[in-house]
Amino acid sequence: MRRLNQIVAAGLVVVATGANAQVAPLAARHDAERPAHDAVHYDVWIRLADSGSRFQAAVRTDWRLIGRAPIRINLDSSYRIASLTLNGQRARWRRAGSDLLLVTLPPGTALKATTRIEYDGHPPKFVRAGRRGSGEQDDGLVQRGSGPDRKIFADNWPNRARKWLATQDHPADKATVAWTIEAPGDLTVVANGALQGKDDIGGGYTRWRFTIDQPIPVYTMVLGAARLAVTQLKPAMCPVRCVPVSVYTYPADSAWAVDGPFADASAMVDYFSQLIAPFPYGELRHVETSTIFGGMENSTVIFYDESGYQRKQLSAGTVAHETMHQWFGDAATERDWHHLWLSEGFATYGGALWSEHIGGDSALRNAMAQAKATVIASPATERPIIDPKATDLLGLLNSNNYPKGAWVLHTLRGLMGDSAFFRGLRTYYRTHEHGNALSADLAKIMSKEAGYDLTWYFTQALTQPGYPVIKVTTALEGGHLVIELTQVQKPEWGRYRLPNLEIRLTGRTIRVPMMGKTARTVSHWDGEGTPQVEVDPNGWWLLDVAKP
Repeated sequence: MRRLNQIVAAGLVVVATGANAQVAPLAARHDAERPAHDAVHYDVWIRLADSGSRFQAAVRTDWRLIGRAPIRINLDSSYRIASLTLNGQRARWRRAGSDLLLVTLPPGTALKATTRIEYDGHPPKFVRAGRRGSGEQDDGLVQRGSGPDRKIFADNWPNRARKWLATQDHPADKATVAWTIEAPGDLTVVANGALQGKDDIGGGYTRWRFTIDQPIPVYTMVLGAARLAVTQLKPAMCPVRCVPVSVYTYPADSAWAVDGPFADASAMVDYFSQLIAPFPYGELRHVETSTIFGGMENSTVIFYDESGYQRKQLSAGTVAHETMHQWFGDAATERDWHHLWLSEGFATYGGALWSEHIGGDSALRNAMAQAKATVIASPATERPIIDPKATDLLGLLNSNNYPKGAWVLHTLRGLMGDSAFFRGLRTYYRTHEHGNALSADLAKIMSKEAGYDLTWYFTQALTQPGYPVIKVTTALEGGHLVIELTQVQKPEWGRYRLPNLEIRLTGRTIRVPMMGKTARTVSHWDGEGTPQVEVDPNGWWLLDVAKP
C-alpha cells in the first residue's frame, strides 16, 4: 500500500496482550484477534445493484478445524442474515460484538467443516476527509453513481473486509477464493485471479466468474466494477511462463496511464521475478478505482486511487512499490499486524531497488536519502517499528513501517553484502511463499545466509525507537589526526551498534566500528589544517550527524 488519504474510521483497534511476556520480541504477536480455525477456501456469490449501495451475497467457507472453539465469521452487524448453515444444516450462532458471528460446533463435528452464510444490506458508513472534501462514504465496499457512471470497488485494508464480506478477517489466515459476481451488464468487473467465464444472465445483468488457486490474505480479496478501458501490455516473465499484464482505467485516462506510470509495468514483473522468484500468480492487473488508498496491493489486481490519474501524479515508483507487494505482503504475508514492516518495508525497498535497476547507484542513494529525511522528520520515529503499544491499525501506516522498514533492509544489505543479502531474501520468500511469517523468521534465515547471528541487529532495528545521532570531534596530535565519534541521540532511544561504520577523510575511507557510545581512531595526517570528516559516506546506515 502506498498512501492513505485522511479518514476517520471506527473499530480499527488492536490491543496488546500479556501473552507475549515470555516471547522473544521478534516473534511476539500483539494482535488481540487471532484466527480460531483455518479458512481454506471461500466461494463468494454477490449481486451488485445498478444504483444505491444495497447488495446480496452468499459466502461458503471450507474450514480446517483446529479445536472445539466456535467458528469465527467477521461480518458487520448492519447486514440481515438470511441463512447460516454448518455442513448443510442450520447452524447455531450468536453475535459477539458489532462485527463477529460465533458458530457453535456440535459434538462429533469432523476436522473439516463447511459454513454457508447468506446476507444482504448496505455497507456501514465512515467519514472521509481529504483534499476532495469530506462526508460519509460506504465502508469496505465503496459504491458510487448509477447506470454507466456506476463505480463499485472493495476497499479492505486493514480489517475492513468484514464491512461487506463474511470471512475470518486476519492476515494470518489465507485462503483460495472463487468469485461469482452478478453486475449491471454495462460494467467491466475485476476480481482476484483468472477470469473463468462471463455470461449474460438477462435483466441487463452479466455474471462474471474468477478463481485464484493460491491462498491470499483476506485484506487483498477484492472485486471492482466500473466502465473501464482495458489495455494489454507486453506479457512478463515469458522465458519461464508468460504472465499477462494489463491496465484497467476510466476511458479518459487510458492513454496517459499506459504511456506514463505503467510504461514499465511488465519490466517490473520481469525484474522482481529475476531478483526474488517467479511471479507468484497467473496474471497481474493494474486498476484505476475510487478507493481511499493511493495504491493497494490486492493479489493479482492492484487498485490505484483515481485522484492520482486526475492530477497526473501517479508515479512509476508507486507502481514498483505495489508490484513488489505481490511477493512480499501478498504471497509472503506478515502473521501479525505489528510486523507490517515485512510487507510495507519490503515494498518500499522494492521501489528503491527498481530505481537502482534503472538509474544505478546514485538513484538508489537518492531514494534512500529521501526515505531517511522522511523518517527523521516523522514523530513516529519516537516509537519502535514493532510497537506493542500500537492500538490503531491505520496508525501503522507510518514512516516506521514504510521508509524506516526499507532502511532496515538497506542496512542489512550493507552488513551482509549483496550476494548473501539477496540470497537471504530469496530463501525467506521461498520458505514463506503463500504462507505467513514474523520478523524472527526473517532474522533466522538472514543469520544463516550471513554465516553469523544477526538477531542483535534485528532486535536493535525493530524494537528500539529513533536512530543514532553521531557527534564528530577531531584533534591534531603530533602529525596524527585523532577522530572521536560519540552517540548523542536521546537517551530513551538507546545505544546502537554500527560494526561496519565508515568515515571518509580527504581521498580515503576508514572503517571505524562503533559498538558502544564512543569510537576512536587515529590516522596519520600531514595536510594543512583539520580535514572534513564524512560519516557513513556510502550511505548504509540510518543516522544523523550532530551539528558542531
